[in-house]
Amino acid sequence: MHRNNMRERPYTILSTASIPLESFPGIPASIDVRMIPFIEILPRPGEELIQEIEAIAREKKTVIFTSAHAVRAVGKWAGQNPDWQIYCVGRETATAIQKTFGESLNIQIAANAQSLSELIVNAGIKQAVFFCGDQRLDTIPVNLRNANIQLDQLVVYETRLTPVRLDFQPDVILFFSPTAVRSFFSMNPLQPGVKLFAMGTTTEATLKQFTENPVTISPQADKNYVLKMAIEHAGLHPI
Repeated sequence: MHRNNMRERPYTILSTASIPLESFPGIPASIDVRMIPFIEILPRPGEELIQEIEAIAREKKTVIFTSAHAVRAVGKWAGQNPDWQIYCVGRETATAIQKTFGESLNIQIAANAQSLSELIVNAGIKQAVFFCGDQRLDTIPVNLRNANIQLDQLVVYETRLTPVRLDFQPDVILFFSPTAVRSFFSMNPLQPGVKLFAMGTTTEATLKQFTENPVTISPQADKNYVLKMAIEHAGLHPI
């Protein structure tokens, strides 16, 4: 009887960040997708920062975004259609750029920070502005400086850990940043059978510091894509 009840319970996918489920019509009733953000994104306030963004928006610049959070933080002050050549990581970030600044901008997209660095170096860029968060990785700054590219970094948002102690054990967990990994494991153990999906190799590497559970890396820096992979996995591995 206990075994039958276990089979009948929903297959539980936990996302450690919010994802709009309207992008996923027809999720089977046998799959329960739960979203619990383990980090909080806070725009960095300050009149000096606002003035810097407004000044950059009036100039012809090469700018870099690696997250939609940075796009939204900058968009409030930069306005529509700045004269920017934009380099970004991931389709999600590119979509946020088009919605925030306008669809006519010149955008170059890469799958990860390493690939984006190579794009910028190969394009012969001499100077760029990197709009980033306080937890940004060193990949882009190090690669560009090694190529003698002048990089101005502007921290436009901060990441705060918001750990939650789970009262259930998911079958699958989705992670999108090293910070969220650290936040999750600060309060939660993990059973050996739980499957993990990570957006990016750095997130995967951080997971390896906390667990030996298998990790699948998404080939795209896109939360929707990661959830799609998890839903497909659930369909192939029913309880």
